[in-house]
Amino acid sequence: MPENKQRYIEIDGESVPVTEEVYLAYKRPLWAERKRYERESRCRDENGNRCMDDCRLCDKKRDGGDLSFEKCVEDGHEAADTFDLSEYVEEKLLKEALGKAVASLTDDERRLIEAAFNGKPERDNAAELGIHRNTFVYRRDRIVAKLREMLT
Repeated sequence: MPENKQRYIEIDGESVPVTEEVYLAYKRPLWAERKRYERESRCRDENGNRCMDDCRLCDKKRDGGDLSFEKCVEDGHEAADTFDLSEYVEEKLLKEALGKAVASLTDDERRLIEAAFNGKPERDNAAELGIHRNTFVYRRDRIVAKLREMLT
């Protein structure tokens, strides 16, 4: 590394200039930890050697044994709830249709409906939009009914 290069470390979001010696003293433990994590995350082959293949495609676990659902259950791990693909697809399609329906609203309607579902109280949302709370609720309900109509 060049001696004359200025080094910086980030402290509380601010870059602080430091000497090469301080920079290396600060960074070496971080680099070593990252390298240790990378090594530990690698699986092992039958001989105990660390695998260098793509871990996403590997059917082994880190200690070299095969991964299997049955082994996980035997080890006392509970199975997660079953995944229902049809429900997932239905939800995705509904979200897509809702997004299109919201996009077809006028700018004022879209602002009001976004405010209605931002988690703030109705009174605060109405005040931000410059309307009375009752007017806010009436318009929100009318827009929701319009969206329901579009989705059915």
